[in-house]
Amino acid sequence: MGLALTKKELATVAGYSYRRLHDIDMDLPTNKKLFVPSGEDPKKFDLALFVQRWVAYNKDTAEEENEELSVVKAQHERVKKEKTEIEVARMKGEYAEITEVKRLWGNVATIVRERFVNLARKLAPALVMIESADKIEAIIDRDVRDALSMIANTPLPGEDNYQTSDEDDEDE
Repeated sequence: MGLALTKKELATVAGYSYRRLHDIDMDLPTNKKLFVPSGEDPKKFDLALFVQRWVAYNKDTAEEENEELSVVKAQHERVKKEKTEIEVARMKGEYAEITEVKRLWGNVATIVRERFVNLARKLAPALVMIESADKIEAIIDRDVRDALSMIANTPLPGEDNYQTSDEDDEDE
């Protein structure tokens, strides 16, 4: 056999504390243990086997870290790709901000609700003197359709005649 050293001496050679090397050695399988008795003295361990197994351990650890880094890089690239796809979709008008859509439909719902709530007050004076049910039906139908067409004619985000919230505030 070659040179035999104590565990503390081997730790010094490796540049680690004995405790750290002991913990590493405990986690390794039997055929990869760092501390292999030299046979001469049970407190001394084979330096050549220690160095070979220490190098193999560090190499394996570095490869595992490299594989983990590759996985992280791949995930990062997927996220960047998804972000780019969202930005392109937004530019093409295939994507709208949720807050814009909520605000827009909130405005539409408010306008339609006000139109329907005020419908009776608006129609009552016009219908008082009309005796024909057909004429009354036509007037009510027209105003209901006008209110409903407001929903269909409301511009969506990204359309030319769509107003932003700043422009809405100025109009009010």
